Amino acid sequence: MKQTMFICLLLLGVTLGKAQPKVEIARYLGDKKAALSYTFDDGLAEHYTHVFPEMKRRNLKATFCVNGYSIEHWNETASGRRKPRMTWAQMKEMAEDGQEITNHGWQHKNVTKIQGEELRYEVQHNDTAIYRNTGVFPRTFFYPGNRKSEEAVAFCSTNRVGTRTYQLAVGARRDLKTLTNWVDSLFPHRSWGITMTHGITYGYDSLPNPQKLWDLLDYTLERSDSLWIATFHDVAAYKKEAGHTRLAVTQEEDRLEIVPSTDLDGTIFNHPLTLVLEALPFEKIKAEQGGRTLAVKCRGNRWLVDFNPHGGIIVIRQAP
Repeated sequence: MKQTMFICLLLLGVTLGKAQPKVEIARYLGDKKAALSYTFDDGLAEHYTHVFPEMKRRNLKATFCVNGYSIEHWNETASGRRKPRMTWAQMKEMAEDGQEITNHGWQHKNVTKIQGEELRYEVQHNDTAIYRNTGVFPRTFFYPGNRKSEEAVAFCSTNRVGTRTYQLAVGARRDLKTLTNWVDSLFPHRSWGITMTHGITYGYDSLPNPQKLWDLLDYTLERSDSLWIATFHDVAAYKKEAGHTRLAVTQEEDRLEIVPSTDLDGTIFNHPLTLVLEALPFEKIKAEQGGRTLAVKCRGNRWLVDFNPHGGIIVIRQAP
């Protein structure tokens, strides 16, 4: 999705010939060059026993989409097509760690083939089950079987920050070199990459050797200075907020005032955004919003400030 920025610069008391401050919202948090979200489908038990420990060890956050029916009604012992699933208690632990537990449909039904009450139940009952058992309401949706239609996307997107409409499968069919080349290709186009993994040692498209996935985690972690690795929710929310936030900027003699405004619902869209400032008339800066001091980072000739798009006026001043 092409990001559109609306920036209104109201420059007061600036003489002709002085450099005008450049104020914009970064494409990704921290002004990273690209973004990546690891996603795991169907709530398999080894997403907790295998994937979660590897994520914790690297301090990474991923997204796990689940079908509530299989969690509540299938035996935990593999039987035929029924593969062991995570428990709600395990998913609650993961959610409390910052992993995203989200909606993959109550019974993994093809949402392009159902409508009315059946569609509502398939989507919204799973929301309720996830919220009841983890304490976090899911604000994203992953289409079962990746099957979608214009009507299904419209319904499943309501009151969410986003839905997964594209992905790259990380399974048996792709080797590590192919995957690392794909990661490298994200940077030139400043893209958001989304992986999809089902089985780790069993199940659909499971990995011949899970080490391939752990090596991919390490490869991307080594590039985290320029790659934002975050949950699907966080990247989707950031991108939508950045495209819907306007900045009104006023320069005065001793400060810069920036007023953000957005038409998005703050109860759903509440991820911090990164402000990028250049050509300021200050050697060092301090930033405040709503009486609260904001962290400031300097990257070359650019100042980075994370702010709340619903938090009111941002004031930038010379730091002592």
